[in-house]
Amino acid sequence: MAQNVRETYSGARETPRIRIVVADDNAGLRTEIQRSLGGEFEVLAAVADGRALIEAFDRLKPDVVVTDISMPLMDGFEAVAELRRRGDSRVVFFTVHEESVFFKEAKALGALGYVLKSSSPSLLAVAIRSAYSGQPFTSPEIDC
Repeated sequence: MAQNVRETYSGARETPRIRIVVADDNAGLRTEIQRSLGGEFEVLAAVADGRALIEAFDRLKPDVVVTDISMPLMDGFEAVAELRRRGDSRVVFFTVHEESVFFKEAKALGALGYVLKSSSPSLLAVAIRSAYSGQPFTSPEIDC
């Protein structure tokens, strides 16, 4: 994915912010993610389940999707599998699941990022930037 660059009125070149959609069933956490990431990234939507994630993805065409695994209606794995069928999507899982079986499933679905919610909040931003660049990132606590 090529980075877009635009010129400002001063003639300086400016890189647009990475556009993300966030999916997590915890309303408080969604708000916190929007607050903490909104300065660096353009948070297009924050939704509560996998079906809403797919709808937001289709409508908004984000650069990166940040999603939980355990959500109602459609979990993160099911939603990401559907997004992959629809084409290229750069995904970061943001989850409480430390078990290798979850990490392996995320990798099998083509996720570029896997960040534990217990990690430093700054790691989520690192994972988003890495995914946007096409590079994998995993929380250091995960035993790959």
